[in-house]
Amino acid sequence: MLAPAMDLHSAQALVEAHGAPQVTEALQPFVTEARRARIEAVLDGRMASVHVAVEAPSDPHNAAAVVRSCEAMGALGVHVIAAEGRALHARATTQGSFHWVQTHHHGALAAFLAQVQREGRRLFGATMDGSLPVGRLPVDEPLCLLFGNEQRGLSPQARQACDGLFHVPMVGMSESLNLSVCAAISLYEVMRRKRAQGPAGDLDPEQRAALRACYYLGSVDARLIRGLFSPKEARHAG
Repeated sequence: MLAPAMDLHSAQALVEAHGAPQVTEALQPFVTEARRARIEAVLDGRMASVHVAVEAPSDPHNAAAVVRSCEAMGALGVHVIAAEGRALHARATTQGSFHWVQTHHHGALAAFLAQVQREGRRLFGATMDGSLPVGRLPVDEPLCLLFGNEQRGLSPQARQACDGLFHVPMVGMSESLNLSVCAAISLYEVMRRKRAQGPAGDLDPEQRAALRACYYLGSVDARLIRGLFSPKEARHAG
């Protein structure tokens, strides 16, 4: 995976300042045809209706692996709630995924819940005693899958805030799965069922245009970005 010149949040700020069409037009001559085709294929599979959240992650490799799975499977957003220590500093595990998927950091559970409510998402938490198997989660409306701390699981407050609790069915002797494995299996199942019902992705035209511009910014040299845009706007390039 190419190491982008600009992280996604900085790219979004630049796109908001200049407009997605203008940024894309300015950078298109410098993005190879093969790269443009790859970007369009990725955009085809992005699901704005599916987000994933992790509450109080403590293991950096587990948390980063969740981000990588989300990017690989097309989930548009990842939420990190009250991360403990350096839970999201395992760059080798993400392999650049933070640059291609929207990550939202929340200092407290309440801030995360407020955003979920604003976006009209249903919230489903992963627990060992969840009443719903992951294969029965509703996929016909925007949703967010919530996973808990590696040792403690979801907090009582998080469990209470969920619209429902789900589990990954298992038939072996093991009683639980690693956080990142549980998240990957759950996300794969949700995405599989959503794509069986409709298109591979669900970005609206405005979301697609904005994300395209961001991905173009992530596909060119930082010096080019600084040359095309004002120093203040391009200060995070490179």
